[in-house]
Amino acid sequence: MAKPIDSKETVDVMELLLSEVIQSEALINLLDSKGIIRKEELLEEIKRVRVTTLTSVK
Repeated sequence: MAKPIDSKETVDVMELLLSEVIQSEALINLLDSKGIIRKEELLEEIKRVRVTTLTSVK
């Protein structure tokens, strides 16, 4: 298990991003392997959310 981060420590942005990517990929793999959602369905939803989010930000 990962060690808790001391509030006085700083985390590199790349380390944080990589951690998020790894967690997302693990969740996607589990959902796919359990038949809850296919990776293709998730990619379609990501595209939909991206368009919605970017449209509302502009």
